Amino acid sequence: WRYVGGKHLADIENEARRLACEVYGATHANVRPLSGENCTNIVIHAVLPRGGTFFHLAMEDGGHFAAASVAERLTPHRHLLPCDPSHGGLDLDACAIAFAAHPPDVIYLDASMMLRPHPIRALRDLVGEHPIIVYDASQVFGLLAGGLFQDPLAEGADLLSGSTHKSLPGPQKGMILTRRADLMDRIEATIFPGHVSNFHLHHVAALAVTLAEMQAFGAAYADATIANARALARGLSKRGMNVQTSAPHTDSHQVWLDVTDVATPDEAVERLHEAHLIANVNLLPTLRAKGLRLGTPEATRLGMGEEEMDHVAALMHDALTHARPIEAVQSDVLQLAAAFQTVQYTFPSC
Repeated sequence: WRYVGGKHLADIENEARRLACEVYGATHANVRPLSGENCTNIVIHAVLPRGGTFFHLAMEDGGHFAAASVAERLTPHRHLLPCDPSHGGLDLDACAIAFAAHPPDVIYLDASMMLRPHPIRALRDLVGEHPIIVYDASQVFGLLAGGLFQDPLAEGADLLSGSTHKSLPGPQKGMILTRRADLMDRIEATIFPGHVSNFHLHHVAALAVTLAEMQAFGAAYADATIANARALARGLSKRGMNVQTSAPHTDSHQVWLDVTDVATPDEAVERLHEAHLIANVNLLPTLRAKGLRLGTPEATRLGMGEEEMDHVAALMHDALTHARPIEAVQSDVLQLAAAFQTVQYTFPSC
């Protein structure tokens, strides 16, 4: 698979793999996947036997559509992981009943909506050693790199997988990590041929730099990202906005906002975009209906702190409730953004 005469490219890939293992507590890493969805394809084809039993999250419980669409090619035995809308996470008692009725081969934690850590240790205790637990860390790779949120491989997950450009401030890429040599052998055999040929080596170099940055600055970055998410949630809540879950509202970089008392979610996100505030409409597990998903990694990376997050909450409130003319909110947003133009938590440029 390596380009003939490209030894330096192999060196770069090996350095990225080494850094990934060190950052995430793995012993084996593959950095060739091109995206999170590419990882999903590779992992499920590598570990799910044909006709096996596959558990995943429903989209309304925060799951990603890709896992189900891949698994349905391999098996009709697909089941949803029971969740509790009161907190938006797994319902372990209901999971125990479901696993007893349908013993799983693969449990795929494909959450794109995450406020709290997955109860991996409790899940492993429920199912024993046989089922392969896959933790899709696309959303939280940056928090995990800082030693926060949770430690999936240490807690009982077999595979750690996902995209590298969300809370992890890296290139659009994917990576797969494990402590099990047998699983990495299956991953390697599945990736090529079949899923990845040219694996975009310039992105591998960028990922290696990002992982080195996370070694140096990841703890401070992750801590600030979570603190900013909580500050944003507090700021919205104190202004009467319907932030989901009880205080501190989030343990991750995400904040979920129910806006149905002021607009439809689609209208709300357009109103925010008009004010130069970027938000995302998504299904909120606490509602099992659409709301806004907000995130703090980009603002944090540019050096904003809790005071700025309270300011952002005020701007969002004003835009969504028509408290001020949209032009006035636009002006304040541009002024705030102009003051934070230097990327933080990174090595100085040469």
